[in-house]
Amino acid sequence: MNVRMQALAALGFSVLSCAALAQPVQQYDFPSTPGSASPPSTLRITETPGAMAVPPANPPVVVRDTPESLDEYQRCRTVSDRAAVDSQQMRIGVATCLKELEARRQPR
Repeated sequence: MNVRMQALAALGFSVLSCAALAQPVQQYDFPSTPGSASPPSTLRITETPGAMAVPPANPPVVVRDTPESLDEYQRCRTVSDRAAVDSQQMRIGVATCLKELEARRQPR
């Protein structure tokens, strides 16, 4: 009798587990147009309930550069790009221009 109860409990648990894991699946078949030369393929998307990200309590501050600051950045990039003779100098110039742009964003 005890073995039957354990087997029945295990069966019930597995049925409940499968039911909990069963989720609606969105399915897209490609190509969706008849006569396409590419072979058919299928994309399946499964959503897990409750796994969505929680929005932060304080939204991040949006930083907007002034048109003058963006113009200065473009001038810096132009001068830097023209002066660079290799990719390393170009990367250093871009980093310098970005640091100057970031410095202009800081409150004074």
